[in-house]
Amino acid sequence: MIKTLHPAYFVFIMSTGIISIASNMLGITPVAQGLFYLNIVAYAVILTIQILRIIMYWSLLYSDISNPKLGLVYFAIVAGTNVLGAQFVTVVNCQCVAKSLWFFGIFLWVVLTLSTFTLLFLKNEQQIERTIHGGWLVSVVGTQSVAVLGALLSPCFAETSNFILFSSMVWWMIGCFLYVVIITLITYRLIFFKIAPEVLVPPYWINTGAVAITTLAGATISLSIPKIEDPFLDIDGFIKGFSVFFWSFGTWWIPLLVIIGIWKYVYHMTPYKYNPLYWGLAFPLGTYTAGTLKLAEALGIGYISNISKVFIYIAYIAWLIVFVTMIRSFLKPALAKQ
Repeated sequence: MIKTLHPAYFVFIMSTGIISIASNMLGITPVAQGLFYLNIVAYAVILTIQILRIIMYWSLLYSDISNPKLGLVYFAIVAGTNVLGAQFVTVVNCQCVAKSLWFFGIFLWVVLTLSTFTLLFLKNEQQIERTIHGGWLVSVVGTQSVAVLGALLSPCFAETSNFILFSSMVWWMIGCFLYVVIITLITYRLIFFKIAPEVLVPPYWINTGAVAITTLAGATISLSIPKIEDPFLDIDGFIKGFSVFFWSFGTWWIPLLVIIGIWKYVYHMTPYKYNPLYWGLAFPLGTYTAGTLKLAEALGIGYISNISKVFIYIAYIAWLIVFVTMIRSFLKPALAKQ
């Protein structure tokens, strides 16, 4: 387990955390708290295994980060850390732990940004059709998760709250830029190169997840501005408009991804088999739910929040299916020996 740990297991933490946050926003408190405590345990276990893997198998970790297909997926560690921090803020209002997780998340973001992108720029020799996939957008998710947690915590920093919120906006802008660049390459890949059915769906749902968390970050920044006592840049209208832009694009992706899923599982009859990448399907559903709620609050238009009241249950179903099949995959080797 230590040697073969896939970074996508941190997407489990991302999915569980964001669905917990969305549940809390909708007043479904028992679910929000249950998933919160589950996520604490999961984060402790998965992070411990990841640390042991770094110590015991450093060469494998370097190989993963150097792999253009896998390297950017490691930003799931950043996102998982910050999403858990956001749970501490929104579910139990524990800001001290959230601040520690935010600082740790920033450290991870800096290390991964400087390592993965440098290796891509200097070492990648593979063609676009052999390398890029939806999982690259986890780098966007990780970046925006720093912006979300920073914006949530900014009013708690007293004298430096303005600087913290401005920094969060900078991370938000970086994430916006990364999404525009990477989604352009992914769309080019989807249109001009044939893709086998078995590799579609799980990682490509991050197409929606990345813009959903971008929406969530923008709306959270907008809502945090009035809580800052010091003067702030007068760009709230821009932030709201750009958030609507990304929310609209995320909404546009959803029916297309559903059609691709039907093409894969119904037309080509590809069997479902658990893979940690399937957590990349549950996360966007939860993030779209939370992002829509925050956007509705920021814009003062409650009617779009009705979308979230439906999507939260779709997110629950997706999370349960992947969770149950994950547990079964863990138990299968033990049951086979009996």
